[in-house]
Amino acid sequence: MKRFGNVNRGRSAAVAVVVLGAALGGMGAARAQGASAISQVLLYPGGAQVERTLTAPAGTGVARFACLSPYLDRDTLQAEAAPGVSLGDLQLELLPVEQVPECQRVSPRIKELEQQRSAVDAEMGGVDLALKYLRSVTDRDGKPGVALNASVESLRRSGQELLTREKALQTRIAELDQQLRIARAAEPAVSGQVGVVQLRLSSPTTVPVKLSYRVRNSGWTPQYRGRLDTTKGTLTVERLARVAQGSGEDWNDVRLRLSTEQPRQAIAPRGLPIWRISMAPPPTVSSADTRRYAESPAPMMAMAAAAPAMVMRPGTGQQELSPPVVVNFDASVFQGEFAAEYALPQPVTLRGNGQELSLTLGQQTLDARLIARVQPQIEAQAYLFAEAKRPAGAFPNGPMQLYRDGSLIGSIPFRPNDGTEWTLPFGTDDWLRVDVSPEQRDGADTGLIATRRERIVTRQWAIENRRTRAVTVQVLEAAPVGEHADIRVQTQFSPAVTQSDWGSRPGVQLWELPLEPGRTQRFSAVYRISVPKDANVLGLP
Repeated sequence: MKRFGNVNRGRSAAVAVVVLGAALGGMGAARAQGASAISQVLLYPGGAQVERTLTAPAGTGVARFACLSPYLDRDTLQAEAAPGVSLGDLQLELLPVEQVPECQRVSPRIKELEQQRSAVDAEMGGVDLALKYLRSVTDRDGKPGVALNASVESLRRSGQELLTREKALQTRIAELDQQLRIARAAEPAVSGQVGVVQLRLSSPTTVPVKLSYRVRNSGWTPQYRGRLDTTKGTLTVERLARVAQGSGEDWNDVRLRLSTEQPRQAIAPRGLPIWRISMAPPPTVSSADTRRYAESPAPMMAMAAAAPAMVMRPGTGQQELSPPVVVNFDASVFQGEFAAEYALPQPVTLRGNGQELSLTLGQQTLDARLIARVQPQIEAQAYLFAEAKRPAGAFPNGPMQLYRDGSLIGSIPFRPNDGTEWTLPFGTDDWLRVDVSPEQRDGADTGLIATRRERIVTRQWAIENRRTRAVTVQVLEAAPVGEHADIRVQTQFSPAVTQSDWGSRPGVQLWELPLEPGRTQRFSAVYRISVPKDANVLGLP
């Protein structure tokens, strides 16, 4: 895992530590040619590390990185170049976007319309040039006859075609101008601020320079899709990522990597407090103090906490930035996980306005065991489950959408690291008919002088397989559990249970058996419960 704090990363590189508040004057006349571009982004659960590159010219000059997020973390600004490049001071300034032309956004639709308008203008210029030439032709040197008549006719046809084309181009120009007005009116107004970094450097040759920084208000969270094919007996698990960022800068066609590592973990434990035990006099509060406290206004800390966070513009002492678009992701799904990274194979475009985007990280197809599970105490209905062995890899917790044979069943919270197998539900199984008989109860007093009460509870149910193939059936039953030495429970099951205390849950009984097509399996559970006659027993039927 590449870590942001390791600036050198095992190779010799010049690193500039951010120096804020330095004057811009005298930084040199030469500037880097061209605008910087985002080379890659590493997205964390609660932030992002952005890397920008530009080509710096030879000699002593200034490399200028514009269009940065105004909400970047200043302390994480770092510059890096090849060996032999001398890096000087690095300065960050927040400027209104109107003062930085390269940061003003133009939508792809407007760009396309402007290109079409330019092409029509060029063609109109050619038509005007041809018409001017035709108008300059005279017949003063022509001799009457067939040749002159042919020339006049040819000029007439050419002029007619050019005038017709000119009219069509004028109509097209009017249409494009109207579309441009509509598109520009729909474009949001350019406002706000952008970060601009200027870096003094000296290099004997033209070299690339990299600037990296972190931005908050960004993140990603995992999502899954589980697709069960009941015919093939396969479970396909598709991993996805829901990403968003509200940094204010757009990430256009960038290489994006996703990390499960926490961006801001504690680096050392907190100090251990001293355990003191002492005697203190009882507090004395007068009625006047109580009245004053009740009438006092809300604490200023609470009022300040509710105020939106603002960013100070360097050198002005004024609050000029409004809070960024809030991007909220639950980073707790990554707790306890080893750090892992996902490198997306295709470039990604992600606007900086908090708009969410879903990305596919890959999928795996697993052999699945289909199970029909019944809980007669809860419901006379069978549910279909799929069991599969957990594959290797990092699987953070996240929601999963479930599909059975192409149909959406629903969504569940997916905890893929609980155990070595995945057991996923896929809705009701209507091919199994569950018949639950009414519960039978009987009771009597027992003992030589009737010192105890006894209850006998009998439960019975039957499951019929109406499929054309066999199915594995699981039946779960909660038997009574005595939690006192004077509470005695005797059980009798038919057929014998497969496992007691299933899932480490006391009293839960599991039957698991194959059920052939067209067959009916009957179950019964008899509980004999004996308690003291005069005891107040909870849960006794």
